[in-house]
Formats: sequence, C-alpha cells, structure tokens
Amino acid sequence: MHKKYGKDGLVCMSVSVDQLDDKDKAHKFLKSKGATFANYLLDEEDTAVWQDHWMMGGPPAAFVYGRDGKLARRFVNDAESSFTYADIEKFVKTLLPSSGQGGK
Repeated sequence: MHKKYGKDGLVCMSVSVDQLDDKDKAHKFLKSKGATFANYLLDEEDTAVWQDHWMMGGPPAAFVYGRDGKLARRFVNDAESSFTYADIEKFVKTLLPSSGQGGK
C-alpha cells in the first residue's frame, strides 16, 4: 500500500515484536516484501506491556490513523474479529483525498 498510495499521502511504518536475536531474520523478511517505509523493532521483553498498551493479543495487527492523527480503525485478529489486507486497503482508500472523500 505504501508504494501504491504514498503519492496520495499514505504513510506506513511497521513494528516488529520479534526477539532481538531474530532482528536479522525480521529485516530479511521485510526486505523481501519491499518494505521501504520505516521499520522498527520493539525491544520489550515483557509482551504484556505492548499487548496491554495496544489492546491486542499479538500480531498481525494494523492501526490506521487519519490525517488528524487520531486512530481511525484497528484491525486485529482475535476471538471476535479477523481481517485481510484487502480489508485494510478498502478502509485506507476511504481516507485518501483521491477517494473523493476529502481525506476525512
């Protein structure tokens, strides 16, 4: 989506929760996927810290923020819901100026 919608103002970033010892594997994976946007490694041994903060059980998850910096929608896989990357793209498109929605 970064390559497809970056020109429309979409900014992407990733946060890996892999073990620090696996950072090279995570980097290799991101590189293989063409993830040319900002990529971060969360260096937090206690998973409960980030799971509680982001209110999620674990990856994958996506958090979409509007131009106002406010959370527009959370995509998490849990007992109550699941998502596909097509679901995320469909929602993201509604926030972009080219969607005719004015980037709400």
